[in-house]
Amino acid sequence: MSPAEKEDDPTPSSDSGTPVDQPSSATKQGRKLPAFLDHFNARDLKILLRCSVAFWVASLFIFINPTLQTFGQATFFGAIAVLFLPPNGVVLVFLLGGFTEILGMALGWVWGIITQKAALATRPSAETNTRLGQLAQQAQATGQQTTVLIFNGFMLDTRVTVTYFCMLGLFIYLMVRRNLDVCS
Repeated sequence: MSPAEKEDDPTPSSDSGTPVDQPSSATKQGRKLPAFLDHFNARDLKILLRCSVAFWVASLFIFINPTLQTFGQATFFGAIAVLFLPPNGVVLVFLLGGFTEILGMALGWVWGIITQKAALATRPSAETNTRLGQLAQQAQATGQQTTVLIFNGFMLDTRVTVTYFCMLGLFIYLMVRRNLDVCS
């Protein structure tokens, strides 16, 4: 190679003329995750620890019997609420999210009452009273508690089940329709 060609050659070489390996830019800087995946810093790990402790405490309340008897179903809701809305950000956003969860629960509760009224209207009260009498007789005959028989489906009625299914479908339809109207 002539001296003029050596100046034009972009490959670095040593004094002896053999090419020298340059480290690639990836090994020089080290491999890094994209920014949206890189959460291995102290701040994010602290948030993860805080959220994990909150969920652990909330789910621990489910298994402590005196707490479960005192708070009831709120212990389960607390664990679910911590999963839906982890305590990891701005306090105002957390409060607005909590308010939205409570509003959604209230809406579900009201719709559940409406559904229960509609379901009770589909079954005649004379048939319900007859079935309740049979429930009491079978509970005494078998020695089982009435709740066990009810959970095994003793009081199930197809008309009530269909009413619940239709009302749930109507609720989902109305919520989706409302959200589509808001978005468009």
